[in-house]
Amino acid sequence: MAIPEACRRYFNGTTMYLQSLQTGDIKAAMARRDKLEPEVRALFARVKAGEVISASEAMAELRGELSKAAISEAQAVGGEALEDAVWAAEAEANSLRGRARERFTRAIAGDHPVDYYLDAYLSAIKLAAKTTNERRGLINRFARWCIGEKYRLPDIIRRAAGRYVTEIIEPMDRSTAKKHMTALRGYWEYLIKRGHVSGTAEDNPWLGQEIANGRRRVERGDNESERPFTEAELKTLLYAPYPTGMKERFKQQIADALRISCLSGMRLAEVLTLWVEEVHDGIFDIQQGKTRSAARRVPIHPDLEDIIARRMKNKQPKDWLFHELADERDPGDTFGKRFNNYREKLGVDDKRPGKRRSLVNFHSARRWFVTQARHAGQTVETVKDVVGHVSDKKKDITFGVYTQGASEKQMKDCVAAVRLPSAE
Repeated sequence: MAIPEACRRYFNGTTMYLQSLQTGDIKAAMARRDKLEPEVRALFARVKAGEVISASEAMAELRGELSKAAISEAQAVGGEALEDAVWAAEAEANSLRGRARERFTRAIAGDHPVDYYLDAYLSAIKLAAKTTNERRGLINRFARWCIGEKYRLPDIIRRAAGRYVTEIIEPMDRSTAKKHMTALRGYWEYLIKRGHVSGTAEDNPWLGQEIANGRRRVERGDNESERPFTEAELKTLLYAPYPTGMKERFKQQIADALRISCLSGMRLAEVLTLWVEEVHDGIFDIQQGKTRSAARRVPIHPDLEDIIARRMKNKQPKDWLFHELADERDPGDTFGKRFNNYREKLGVDDKRPGKRRSLVNFHSARRWFVTQARHAGQTVETVKDVVGHVSDKKKDITFGVYTQGASEKQMKDCVAAVRLPSAE
């Protein structure tokens, strides 16, 4: 693998990373390469982040990972194969000294900090940038707890996971707790599949740890959830004077993105990352998104034609419609913070005790579109097709399995039925 320029001084100026896969079998070599590649990328990330680690220690650690994989494979065969793998690992350990040997033996035992494989995991699952950052934050929170409890990766058995759920996750808001459990369960699925922790999928310590919310009584505040904008709030966001203290260059992008979402039901990331070539023939041709249903063709509302024409002028097919965000590391997060600052300065906010986020945010525009389409008499199935919601095929055989979705006219009529409130 090519060593990133920022990492080369740790490898004595070498430009290519070479590592023996310790086998003459091409299939075994390919399998070991696939396991090792994300770990090497994780090593590069640690070096870039400034973690103090010498090239010899890094090499020893990765050799330990390979030896561990070789021993694991040999255990299925037994006999001389297992003896050879163990002998090779012992010989490797005896050739090392000091911290390099310590890193090698820890790698053989899988004795690493809890977040040791986090970068490799996030690289492998390929989620949207916002979701990736969210997963990183949740798993890092667990890793910090483990440091305080002196837990390392092999220590995370069901009892340790149960302690964390009881002490940290259970007191959380239900939706936050669910995200936390999803992140930890997914990380451990990856660790088990890659052989970084022992056991099978059924041994995942986070399985079955969720606490069912079995309360029947409804208390004040239980139904407080994120909601659409009210008409008054949307009028303020659309027509109020631009707030002082905000950079003038953000004004147009906020106004355009809000109107597009309100009149299409598109998600924030879908609006911001559209290419010019994906806007054609009167539609937004969305090619990627949060779910499989997110890829869809959304009719362009007549009231958006001027905005679209202005944003497409003199641009190339692969240029972003929102070109000013193209160089941002995480366009959705960057714009989301700008929009939240905008609405808060205009007094459009709804924070409740015990809730981390305001009940209104940019996603409220999408909720507003769905609400307005429903009030305009549009069918549930058509609205789902427009906004890219998944139909439950198990519950709805007729519309979930036997149809190909709403017609172009139905979707166009659905979009046109939604109108922004007037300024008066």
